[in-house]
Amino acid sequence: MTPHPDLEATPEAMPKPAPYLLPPGARPDYYRDPRAKSPVLTTVLSLMPGLGQAYLGYTQLGFIHAAVFASLIALMSSNQLGRLEPFVGISMAFFFLYNLVDAHRRALLLNESLAQLERLPLPDGFGTVSLGGRLALGVGLILVGLLTLLNLRFGLSLVWLERWWPAGLVLLGIYLVVRALRDRAASQTETEG
Repeated sequence: MTPHPDLEATPEAMPKPAPYLLPPGARPDYYRDPRAKSPVLTTVLSLMPGLGQAYLGYTQLGFIHAAVFASLIALMSSNQLGRLEPFVGISMAFFFLYNLVDAHRRALLLNESLAQLERLPLPDGFGTVSLGGRLALGVGLILVGLLTLLNLRFGLSLVWLERWWPAGLVLLGIYLVVRALRDRAASQTETEG
C-alpha cells in the first residue's frame, strides 16, 4: 500500500498558511504575547469603574475614574440635589457606560500596538503610575488611614467630611488643569525647538 503523496511532503513542501489569517506586518505570536490584555476581561473588570484601566496599566486614569464615580454616588445619596437629581443620575449612568467602552477600546488598541497592526502611539497616560501619581496616591492613602484610625481609636467625628469632601474634587481638578497646561507647554517647546 503506497502512502498518500501529501503525507510524504517535507516541511518545506507543506502548504503555507493562507495570507488572510494575519494582516500584513502583524506578528504571528500576537495571541501568545504575555503583554496582551483580554478586552473581555478588561470590560468585566470595568464594572468596578477604573479597575479595567488599572489592569491595562493606566493606573492614574483608573483612580480618577473610581474617584469620579464614587463622587457621583455620594452626590446621589446626599439628598441635597433636588431637581438636579435626574441630571446627576443620567451623568452617572453615562460615565459608567463610558468607563466600560473606554477600557474595552484601550485594550484593543494596546493589543493592536503590540501586534504591530497599527503604528499609532498608545493613548496618553499609559504605563505605571508616575512619581507624582505615586506620591499623591501614597499621601491619599495615609490621610484616609489616619482619619479612619483617629475615628476608630480616638472617637474623632467625621461629620465634617460630609460638608468638605467636594474640596477634594476641587483639588483634583486643579491638579489636572495644572498638569494639562504643563504638558501643553512642554509639547509646544518640543515642536519649536
